[in-house]
Amino acid sequence: MHPVIYIFTLRKFRIYFTIFFLCFNTLVQAQTYSSEEIVISGLGFARFSVALVPEKSFTDHMDAKRWLRIIDRNLCWSGVFLVTDSRYRTCRTADGNQVDMKIMLKLKGTVTDNGDLVPKHLMLTVADNDGAPLFPLELPIRKNRFREAELMELINEMSVQLTGLKGILGSTIAFTLKQPKRRKIIARINTHGKKLAAVSRNKFINLLPSWNPKGDAIVYTTLSRRGTAIMFNDCLKVVGCKYRPVKLLSSNISAAGISKNILSVSGGTWFSNGHKLIVTLSRKGNSDLYEFDRLKRKVIRMTTHRAIDTVPDLSPDNQHLIFVSDRSGHEQIYYLKLGTKIPFQLTFGRGSSSDPVWSPDGTLIAFSKISSGHSQIHLMDPFTGEDNFLTRGRFNSEQPSWSPDGRQIAFVSSSTGVDKLYIMFIDGTGRRRLTRTPRDFEEGGPSWTARKF
Repeated sequence: MHPVIYIFTLRKFRIYFTIFFLCFNTLVQAQTYSSEEIVISGLGFARFSVALVPEKSFTDHMDAKRWLRIIDRNLCWSGVFLVTDSRYRTCRTADGNQVDMKIMLKLKGTVTDNGDLVPKHLMLTVADNDGAPLFPLELPIRKNRFREAELMELINEMSVQLTGLKGILGSTIAFTLKQPKRRKIIARINTHGKKLAAVSRNKFINLLPSWNPKGDAIVYTTLSRRGTAIMFNDCLKVVGCKYRPVKLLSSNISAAGISKNILSVSGGTWFSNGHKLIVTLSRKGNSDLYEFDRLKRKVIRMTTHRAIDTVPDLSPDNQHLIFVSDRSGHEQIYYLKLGTKIPFQLTFGRGSSSDPVWSPDGTLIAFSKISSGHSQIHLMDPFTGEDNFLTRGRFNSEQPSWSPDGRQIAFVSSSTGVDKLYIMFIDGTGRRRLTRTPRDFEEGGPSWTARKF
């Protein structure tokens, strides 16, 4: 049993396997080999223990050790697997006899007249503890090498077969990036710290990125001398796209009619239809939450308190809203069921709480809380009130963002003295630096989508 099972009170999910074969890049449904039922406590918490079993054709290859390291890394970073004798301590299972399954590694190809194998494919065959094959997966080898991006896709497919959820390897995280003597921009990067690219291209300060449900568009907030604005950008993958981001909402800080103007706008959490958002608007000196229809350009007020209400996050079923308010005297997290008018306070104590985000299945909330002078990331069950901290240290860890499969969390930490992006498993282990930017580059505000760019 993994330590996390002791920490959390979890439901049991029953997962039935539907086995597929992946042959010649075609996905074909096949008959399941077993009617066994696997019970996992807490979807997103348990990981499968696997042993990598290289066959002779694999171990004889001159790059076998390097390939093993790459496979180990991707199995670990998927958040789905523990690997016998892994290089990564938080993904390591020591006893090869006590595993859930085996992954057999074999090279296939053509044999030369000298008897040498010219590999064309790397076969990763998932097998049971006795070595009986369950389903094979095939990785092309070109010029005596394989592409790690294709390995990511293969392990993502393996994750789908075993958990029913799409794997996250190679998916995209948007965030704010500030270079020295330059304004903050919105950038994006993948789970391996590669494909770093700019999303916003303007001369303003850019903050608070938020992917839409499909992951093909993003909203973010801009700050300039004219005020603030919420921008919508759906031109992210089209090469040479000439469309400019659309301004959804903007403030008007002119002196005339100031009591009627929107003094500031910020943030944005999406409804699942991708047409509506919940944003923070400040009017008459008071910040409240509003529902905004981006097609009709219509706003509906949701909170009416004199305090500052901000940082909204909507549950996946569009029924439950969490947000931050200082109505108790300092920042705490509140819960509001949509259709009602009375919010309930979720966090208490002297330390402020902020950055709440629902898990993808809507059962847990990750948030940051200040204690002993530093912000740390906590995980809370809003229905039982159970609260556990995931990070420690004499530095800040904050601004959590869930992976699309709910197994990992991206966050911001100042452990190096400058805010940088990190990823960890949701039991607080497996912390690793995401980016490779220079030390004086500041990063923040991650938002994670399953989409790849």
